[in-house]
Amino acid sequence: MKAMSVLDAKEWARETFGEVELGDPRRRDRVVQVAAAMAEDPAATLPTQMGDPSALHAAYRMLNHEAIRFEQLQEPYWQRIREEARQRKQVLLVQDTTDLNSSQHPKTKGLGPIGRSKKAQGFFLQSVLAVDAETAEMLGLAYEEPFVRQAAPADETHAQRLQRDRESLVWERAVQAIGPALSQAQWIHVGDRGADIFRLLQHIELQGCDFLIRAAQDRCVQADAREKEDDEEVTRLFQLVRSLPAQDSRVKDLPRLHDRPARQASLQISWSKVQVLPPKNGGALQKQAVEAWVVRVWEPEPPGGQEPLEWVLLTSVSVESAAQAWQCVDWYTMRWTVEDFHRCLKTGCSLEKRHVQSYEDLTRLLGLVSPLAVRLLLLRSYARQTPQVQATSIVPTFWLRVLELFTNRPLHSLESADHLWRTIARLGGYRGYRGDGPHTHQLKRG
Repeated sequence: MKAMSVLDAKEWARETFGEVELGDPRRRDRVVQVAAAMAEDPAATLPTQMGDPSALHAAYRMLNHEAIRFEQLQEPYWQRIREEARQRKQVLLVQDTTDLNSSQHPKTKGLGPIGRSKKAQGFFLQSVLAVDAETAEMLGLAYEEPFVRQAAPADETHAQRLQRDRESLVWERAVQAIGPALSQAQWIHVGDRGADIFRLLQHIELQGCDFLIRAAQDRCVQADAREKEDDEEVTRLFQLVRSLPAQDSRVKDLPRLHDRPARQASLQISWSKVQVLPPKNGGALQKQAVEAWVVRVWEPEPPGGQEPLEWVLLTSVSVESAAQAWQCVDWYTMRWTVEDFHRCLKTGCSLEKRHVQSYEDLTRLLGLVSPLAVRLLLLRSYARQTPQVQATSIVPTFWLRVLELFTNRPLHSLESADHLWRTIARLGGYRGYRGDGPHTHQLKRG
C-alpha cells in the first residue's frame, strides 16, 4: 500500500474495505464510512470517532448486525495481501497468539477465561502478518482468527484430547487458510515456541511452504550422516544441538523487549541437518520424519545480571553456511512485528477498552480495527525506513505547504521523508531526542 493511501483515512478505508461482500451495497458503504471515521482518531471511543448521534447509532447497528461476520469484513483484505505476497521473492508469514482482556466490561456476553486470573474474561486472537524477508517491509495481515477458550472435559484421556477440536489447532487452520504461494515466491511460516507442533510442520510442507520456528519440544531426531558416523543414531534435539561446536560468531543489537532493555550481545552460532521423528503417541498426520535444519544461537558470556540469550530454531530452509544460519536468526527477529501489531491493537486502537454487547459484536469491531492497527504500524515503518526519500514522493506538494504554514518551518526543511515524518510526529508530541525515532501514537496524533 502506498504511503499516500495510508495517510489519507478515507482513501485507506476505500482501499481496505471497498470490496467487502455483505449482501447489500449500503452495508459496504457504511463499513467504509465507519472505518474512515475510526482511522481519523484510532484510540478514541466510538462516540468520539463517529462525531454525531446518527452516525454513532448507524455504527452500532452495523456492529450488532447478525448477517455481518468477521470473515466477510477481512477476506478481501487478506486476499489482496496474499496476492501482493505472491509478487515478492521471499515472504515471512509471522504467526502468533495473544489474549484480549475484556474484564472491565463484565456484561459483554460470550467471552471466556483468558488465564490471567480466575475472573479474567476475554478472547484470543491468532494473527498472521506477511513481511518481505529481504526488505523487512510489512505487507499486512494474511489471516486472522479470534476464538474463545473452551474448558477441557474433566478426566479427559490423551487419546480423547487428540480427537477433539483443540486450541492449538488454530495454528494449522491458519496455514491451511492461507494455502500455497501459487507462484515462484517462497513463503516461510515463522513462529515462536507455541508453534512447535509436529502436525503444523507437516501441514506447512503439504502447502509447499517452508517453516522457521523456535523449538520448545526436546524431540527425537536423527543427525545428518555427515555430522555423525552412525546416521541411524537417535538422540534428543537439545542434546544434539548443544553438543555442536560454535561455527561462527557475531555482535548483534538486541531490541528492547518486555522488561529487557536494548543492548548488544556477542553471539555464537552452530547448525546441523536433522530428521525430526514423529511423536510416538499420535500428534502426526503421517508417521514420517520431517527433514529440517537446526540452528542454535547463544550468548556464552552475557553482561552481569542479564539472562543469556539462546534460541534453538528449526527450519526447512537449507542451511549450508554461516551466512544462511545468520539469515535464519535475522528472519526470526522479524517475528516481533506481530507482537508490535498486537500491542498496537490494544494501545494504539484501544480494543480492550471498547464496550459492546457481545463477543460477536467484538469480532465485527475487530474486523475493522485489525487493518487499522496495520495502518498505524505502516506509518511508523515509513517514518523509520525511508529517511532519504523525497517527501513529494510520499505526499502532494500542497501537504508540505500546509505543514509549512502550520508549523512555521521553511519548505526546504521538509524535502526529505525523514523531516516530513518528524515534523508530523512533533505535532503529536514527539520531542526528537537522539536515538529515538517517532512512535506510532505520535505519528497518529500528528
